[in-house]
Amino acid sequence: MCGLKLANVRTDRFELVDAKTEAGWRTMPIHDHIKQTVARLVDTSKDGYLLSGLTFNKFGDRSNAVGKRFGRLKKGLGYGPDHVFHSLRKGFATQLENAGQPLNVVARLMGHAQDNQSFGNYSDGLVFEELKLAINRVDWSLH
Repeated sequence: MCGLKLANVRTDRFELVDAKTEAGWRTMPIHDHIKQTVARLVDTSKDGYLLSGLTFNKFGDRSNAVGKRFGRLKKGLGYGPDHVFHSLRKGFATQLENAGQPLNVVARLMGHAQDNQSFGNYSDGLVFEELKLAINRVDWSLH
């Protein structure tokens, strides 16, 4: 998210085009609960990125300050070393599983390769509307 450029943000989706693997290049629906926040971030960006004002480290990464701030925040809330920024992905996968989402839907949303003949070799992917339905089944207010 720290490297997400405004050119890849729409009112209802993010186009992730710079991931570690080809499976990570995907369209990610924006959850209905954060659409207003995303719109505000787009409107107030001063540098062409969704998360404006971050600086690059020596490796060309913009997430360094966000990671450090997350670390200080979680420590202040009493969370230990088992809770890392990547734990959010684990929580997202758990939310999708508990919402009854099929494995292929979860894999598409998380940017994982489809490792089977049917979906991996022959499918062009889910239609956007199905991905949107799935992501809007995630409800962090319950936990």
